[in-house]
Amino acid sequence: MKFNITDSRVNKDIPFGMSREEARQYYTKLWGDFETKFSNPVIEPYKDKFILRADKAPGGLKAFGAERVIAESDKDTLVYVAPRQGHAPDAIAMIAKAYNKKCVFFMPASKMVSDHQGALFSYDHCQMRFVKIAAMPVLNKYAKEWANKNNAHFIPFGLTGEPTVTAGLVNMCNMISQQVGHPSEIYCAVSTGTMIRALQIGWPHAKAFGLAVARNIKDGEIGEADVKSATMPFLKKINTKHIPFPTTAAYDAKAWDMFDKHGSAGSIFINVGSDEHITRNLSQVDVSKINSNRKWGDLNDLK
Repeated sequence: MKFNITDSRVNKDIPFGMSREEARQYYTKLWGDFETKFSNPVIEPYKDKFILRADKAPGGLKAFGAERVIAESDKDTLVYVAPRQGHAPDAIAMIAKAYNKKCVFFMPASKMVSDHQGALFSYDHCQMRFVKIAAMPVLNKYAKEWANKNNAHFIPFGLTGEPTVTAGLVNMCNMISQQVGHPSEIYCAVSTGTMIRALQIGWPHAKAFGLAVARNIKDGEIGEADVKSATMPFLKKINTKHIPFPTTAAYDAKAWDMFDKHGSAGSIFINVGSDEHITRNLSQVDVSKINSNRKWGDLNDLK
């Protein structure tokens, strides 16, 4: 397993003609004086480096980006496509609860839901819909159409393309810089690239390194980051016993060794979330009662 990585150095979240520093100022101004309902990011020292313990934030790192989108939505219902692995759906569910909104999650049909998908059933304000698909873009299309027909707010996969998401993550970077200064390097796992693009804007003078763990990387998705491909399937978990904090075995953990071995003094590792949180939620769910299997052409969940 090897993912294709673009050679493009473009960051599609930087407004045309701006430098990274100018983009940081732009998004900081966009964030303005919005008041979050959640606590500041937690930073821990590690050797001569730092770890962002976003696993300690409600909903993980995505909460820092997704909160304003949800808070300022004029819709009562949020729609998102929940892949088999990923912390964004959980973050959206937790934030939606805080802002008294409902969620509808569209999921690829399968004989058995994944742990990350099953854990969402622990929330009483969330509804799950399953569709058998050949590729995720198809399900995103279905979900967006459903949202338009039902007066709901469709949130793009990976929260990409939402300016306030980037603004929220840049604001997070500003809060971290106030605690420990500006990091020299950034290390993280990469999927859609929303996070690594925002981090490069939030810390415009830091060098970014990433490991693509889920999909091919397209032009504009990683900016100037040096991103390499993982060598194993997305859902395959690695041994995390050597990692000194709770993490996600199929996601963040795969980028740890790169940071631990090669990160310079002052570098920071981004821990998006942890399996422990998902496991706690999953323990409240009887997965055997979840009917996630659908036949080809069965679109009843789109009604």
